[in-house]
Formats: sequence, C-alpha cells, structure tokens
Amino acid sequence: MPWNAILAWRQSVYEWRQKRKLREMLNDPRSARGFRSIIQLEKGITADRATTERLLLVIGARKSEASEEWTLKSLVAA
Repeated sequence: MPWNAILAWRQSVYEWRQKRKLREMLNDPRSARGFRSIIQLEKGITADRATTERLLLVIGARKSEASEEWTLKSLVAA
C-alpha cells in the first residue's frame, strides 16, 4: 500500500471521528436551544475554524443567522 494511501486513510478516519463528535455535541440535550457556539465546537474536535465549519456543512449542520452558533435542527423563520 503506497504511503499516500495510508495517510489518506488515516485522515479519513480522523475526520470521521471529528464528524461523529460534532453530531454528539449538537444533539446533546444539555445544549441551549440545540445550538453550540463555533468556539465550543472547535475546541471539542481540536480543529481550526475552517476545518470545523467544513465538517459542519458536511454533516448537514446550519449556522444561526444571528450569531456564531450551529445546529443540526432545521432553522424555521418565525
């Protein structure tokens, strides 16, 4: 197996774990209104903002229009 394939596999496993952690954090019933701040999410998966936002979009999370918070719930305008 070529070295690049091994590195790509390791990266995909690492990102899979990060996405699983993001889902857990966003589905946690203790989070206020089902939202988590981007700072909490970054620290939770030990990643930078760009990586965190990219993974959030991949798992189908949505950003609040009012603040730097994310949720997996649908955003319905009241």
